[in-house]
Amino acid sequence: MPTLAKHRVIFSIAVAALIVIAGTVAIFWARGFKPNLQKGTIERTGLIVANSTPTGAQVYLDERLTSATDTSIAFLEPKTYKVRIEKEGYTIWQKDIEVKADLATEINALLFPQAPEIKPLTTTGATNPSLSPDGTKIVFAAGGERGGVYLLPMVDSPFAFRQNTRRLARNSNKFDYTKATFLWDPDSKQVIAQFSLLENQPLANLLLDSEQTDQEPRDITASLAATLNSYQQQIDLRAQSLNLLAPDEVKAATKEASVKASPSPSPKTKLPTAQPASPAGGLPNYPTIPLNYHPNGLIFSPDEEKILYRNKEDQLKVYDLKLKQEFTLPEFADFITISWYPDSEHLVVAQKDLISVIEADGFNKMTIYSGKFEDGFVFAHPSGTRMVILTALTQQEGTPANLYSINLK
Repeated sequence: MPTLAKHRVIFSIAVAALIVIAGTVAIFWARGFKPNLQKGTIERTGLIVANSTPTGAQVYLDERLTSATDTSIAFLEPKTYKVRIEKEGYTIWQKDIEVKADLATEINALLFPQAPEIKPLTTTGATNPSLSPDGTKIVFAAGGERGGVYLLPMVDSPFAFRQNTRRLARNSNKFDYTKATFLWDPDSKQVIAQFSLLENQPLANLLLDSEQTDQEPRDITASLAATLNSYQQQIDLRAQSLNLLAPDEVKAATKEASVKASPSPSPKTKLPTAQPASPAGGLPNYPTIPLNYHPNGLIFSPDEEKILYRNKEDQLKVYDLKLKQEFTLPEFADFITISWYPDSEHLVVAQKDLISVIEADGFNKMTIYSGKFEDGFVFAHPSGTRMVILTALTQQEGTPANLYSINLK
């Protein structure tokens, strides 16, 4: 009996030891430690978590096909890898990624169709379109039998543009809205249709409610200065609140830091001036628009964690508030405008006959559209699923341009 009891004790100790050893091995294995049988050592490794939109893309590490996206690549030697993510029919994502021991490095690659589908959103012309500050509405003018000023809501449905287009006011003998430019209030609820005579002298300023249909507009020319001053004060208050987040070195380095309000930025800067504090996209820069939505030259991303600005050396910069890191964007030939993509990780760049999306750190510039478009009117839909542009595309010369949707799925 003593011998049997002794064997039981030894067996229990052995089992407990095996459990401890197995648990220890499992913990070290999960943390990325792996044995090197040739050297007789245990080495620390790193991990890459590779995700992509769309899913199911191929992941290459140092030109070697390693995995598919939305999976983890474990037991990687700590070093810098050349990572390439690609899927047939989509743009290629590539970057040098540093893998550190005991840490997981996450990649979120956004891929765009190489031949995206383009659909018309309007068919009778869209003159002087203007995006609301909150990025949820477009107002534009149209001529013809049902001419007037129209509103397109930016709802997340492929057919919602046509279904929900509403005429805010109809053309009359006195006012043809195709001759007007449009200015939104900071709350995206009202819009001013500005008519001018020659020499840019004011003729009329008609206030429209974005929620009403076929309304009788009110001329506010007599109170225009006070109205615009009120708008600018609202904008300045919002900008001041956001600017508290910006480091002093960023504010000091910003080219426009000393400018209180600039109706028309310099040709090289062309940071959007009719945008919300968290912009949804780039806008055309009409000379009659007197508001400055970025009085300090700082354009915050939609999630307010990054800042786009141009420094005093005329370089486009992005400062990441979370990482406390600054990135320099490349120079863009024939540059028109730049704006934030809705995910706050990318920027939309408009150049002559070219629209691209680039990562906020300046890498992976991917072409979205190559061809003619009008007035620099380019912005990403709030859902990020498509781009909206103004172009005549294949229309006959002399016909008004229309709004088109570029599918990014």
